[in-house]
Amino acid sequence: MSTGARVTLSQAADELGVHYQTAYRWVRHGRLPALKVNGSYEVGVDAIAEVRQWRAAPAPPPQRRVRSWAPFADRAHAALASGDETSLGELIAGLVEGGVSLGPVCDHVLAPALAAIGEAWAGGKLSIADEHRASAICERAVARWAPARPGRPRGVAVVCSPTEEGHGLPGLMATAVLREHHWRVHHLGVGVPLDAVGQLVVREAADVVVVSVAWPPALPEAARLAERLAEPGRRVLLGRPGGTLAQLVAGVGPAP
Repeated sequence: MSTGARVTLSQAADELGVHYQTAYRWVRHGRLPALKVNGSYEVGVDAIAEVRQWRAAPAPPPQRRVRSWAPFADRAHAALASGDETSLGELIAGLVEGGVSLGPVCDHVLAPALAAIGEAWAGGKLSIADEHRASAICERAVARWAPARPGRPRGVAVVCSPTEEGHGLPGLMATAVLREHHWRVHHLGVGVPLDAVGQLVVREAADVVVVSVAWPPALPEAARLAERLAEPGRRVLLGRPGGTLAQLVAGVGPAP
């Protein structure tokens, strides 16, 4: 319970826009910390602010189960191969707005589609321009879902990459998924020097650092960066080629 300014429980209920009995129930359940003074409850103004933030946080969206991802991955691949940005955007929007989390969409729809594009390029069926166009379309599609979510953040995260890494899409996906799970994320993209990354991590008091890697030769530098940033109370997650966003979500766990 705060030792700062306090108001009566009735006043706290009025400020929160709820019935007195609702506020009283929150006190009984520990949601609204209160102090009993001369037989009446008093509530700290900071506790009221915390409950207001809690109420402002959106409820978790209903999760839609997808029986088979293959048709969606095939549609994404066709859109990327032909440069049909509108169709890809509509496909992702239909899934996310229909109750599918962004992480599985990236893992099971975009990643296989991009892998197929890469194989087609390696086999001479697509040009390097086609491959870059597909990556750029995916970046713009994912960026639509990357803005921070309203409500109280679970913690602070920094998403970065080693300087040798040239692929920005995996880090953007990680950022979007962490924000979907209500983390406050500082997304640095690629090409930021290690010293500058470390300074920002300290300045922002990051709880979690995600080092995104898609190019295998960049792994040694990424491992050095992860080791350098690791400290008690701060989790550093090293992404690897072939890793999934489901592993990332499991790795961040609850806020420290």
